[in-house]
Amino acid sequence: QSQAEREMLEAINAERARGGVCPSGVFPAAAPLKFEGHLHKAATLYGRELAASGRLDLPHRSQVDNRVPSQRMVDAGYRPVPPNGIEWVFGESLAAGMDLTSPAEVIAAWKGSPSHCAALFEKVLDGTAAQVTGAAGTYWVLNIAGW
Repeated sequence: QSQAEREMLEAINAERARGGVCPSGVFPAAAPLKFEGHLHKAATLYGRELAASGRLDLPHRSQVDNRVPSQRMVDAGYRPVPPNGIEWVFGESLAAGMDLTSPAEVIAAWKGSPSHCAALFEKVLDGTAAQVTGAAGTYWVLNIAGW
């Protein structure tokens, strides 16, 4: 985890502590995300794929192997065991651009999107943010998971 990635996770956790107003509603404060190495591996690998392609394609499906975020996270080794009857939550938020280098800029971009903003306040505890720089600019991948 780089210094920039640590700063991003700290900024996300500060946002979570405040709660937030999103296009999709008002969200109460949420517990901080704990850095999780497997999620970081999945986020970094996908960020590298995006940076190499110079694109930010949606939906979040790999152009290399057609895998979706939950598959990439499990492939990277993320395997917590939720209590019986509880489903895992997997979320991925992306941001890219030449000027999206500071946590405040990236979080502001995510807060402008109903689904990305809601993901910032998801009631999960594991998360990470990966930063990859490519020819088309800086790519951020936020992976969150848990229950």
